[in-house]
Amino acid sequence: MTTDTKNVLRDSLCAALHHKTIDKITIKDVVSECNLTRQTFYNHFADIYDLVEYSASQVADKVLKTADYENWQAGFYQVMVLIQKNQRLTKNVYLSVYRDVMHKYIYEVIYNYIIEIVESQAKGMHVDQSHKNFIAHFYSLAFISIIFEWVRNDMKEDPKDIVDQISVLVQGDFQKALRKYAQ
Repeated sequence: MTTDTKNVLRDSLCAALHHKTIDKITIKDVVSECNLTRQTFYNHFADIYDLVEYSASQVADKVLKTADYENWQAGFYQVMVLIQKNQRLTKNVYLSVYRDVMHKYIYEVIYNYIIEIVESQAKGMHVDQSHKNFIAHFYSLAFISIIFEWVRNDMKEDPKDIVDQISVLVQGDFQKALRKYAQ
């Protein structure tokens, strides 16, 4: 029942984000939308941002379940399509004073996705963990910058075109960087 209640609150937040920016949404807005009490909300989440983080993690887990080098493009494409499908919601969060929260969360999601790919590409190599972390950090920041620029420009460009362009730049780069760092 806990997961069901969390998901009801998540859906209610998403409905509210279609009309308001995140910094204008109150707990009352969320619980009114789904006919739950404030106490029920606080039984599951500390605040709105805790609910936002939970919501984003649920979506990310669904989209990025299989992280490997051969299909990273598909995962990244799915993230972009999801952002585009929820354009109003995304823009409401992006335009809020809590854009940094959005940036931090997207960074964590993408970093966790990329570090798994880097780790799998490093199998059999002796690469210091700090180097693998740096590779994942570098690509995470690059991907986030591209996503944020795309959102800032109203998501007009086709996500597939963006992913295809990134793919050309990234193809073979994880292995190349890992070989250079290998001891």
